[in-house]
Amino acid sequence: MEQDRLITKDGIKVEIGQMWRDLDKRMSGRIRKVVALSYALNKARMQHPENEKLATWVSVRRMHKHSTGWQLI
Repeated sequence: MEQDRLITKDGIKVEIGQMWRDLDKRMSGRIRKVVALSYALNKARMQHPENEKLATWVSVRRMHKHSTGWQLI
């Protein structure tokens, strides 16, 4: 199923509305909210919680606890 592709290495199902913290030290702990999902690209659209203009697509492969990954909060 397409939905099964949006599961992180840690077994977390990525869903709209979740809040994630960027673990890359260069990003100083920025927090983003999942606002859209692309099953075809296996990516999540991440948006600043208070500024919809600050948004980007993030690969679900990067959404895991690692120095350059993301952590569900």
